[in-house]
Amino acid sequence: MQFRYVLAAACMGFAVPIATLSAQDTLGVAPKWSISLGVDPTHLDLSTRDPGVDARMVANLTRSWQSANSRFGRNISLMFGMDAPRQFNPGSDPECCWIDVKRRYTGLTAGLSYDLPSISRFTPYLKGGAGVYYIQSRTEPAAGFLTTAELGYYPPGFGRNSFSLGANGGLGVKMKFGSREFFIEQMLHMLDVWGTGIYPLNFGLRF
Repeated sequence: MQFRYVLAAACMGFAVPIATLSAQDTLGVAPKWSISLGVDPTHLDLSTRDPGVDARMVANLTRSWQSANSRFGRNISLMFGMDAPRQFNPGSDPECCWIDVKRRYTGLTAGLSYDLPSISRFTPYLKGGAGVYYIQSRTEPAAGFLTTAELGYYPPGFGRNSFSLGANGGLGVKMKFGSREFFIEQMLHMLDVWGTGIYPLNFGLRF
């Protein structure tokens, strides 16, 4: 069995029990849902030389538990992310060998958060956790077909799909307006043991 699958199984063994325990309202704390959308500032270039844009986007659906008199919270989250489709040419001939690159990410994570001292209605917080991530990468000929001259520019299989162990952490600020809570957070997701990272700046609503 490949090493990454062993790590993925170990991570699933960590994340699923936490999610199961969190789903049981043992402390009498009402759970809350939150949704957020984000973009990775380190992968944001709308004027690239090659066709397409460099943009990495993320969406999150989270269920969280935190009592009113505690600074600590628990959460489980489902993350979806993708890179905007791009084209690049690894060769020197502008008429040959254009490649489409597509990448998608999915993650199931569980973790903890800690509220720092509030400033007016703004409350900064720290959060971190771990989970299982699925990475789907695809490389395709931009023209829809592959010529003999282009064979040397394409990796075997034209893609890579893998599950892996991952970890995440971040810093955010939440603001309460009535019964709703808005938040902004900068997160770091390390998706695999080879160091693939996503750094989304998320804007969200908790209700």
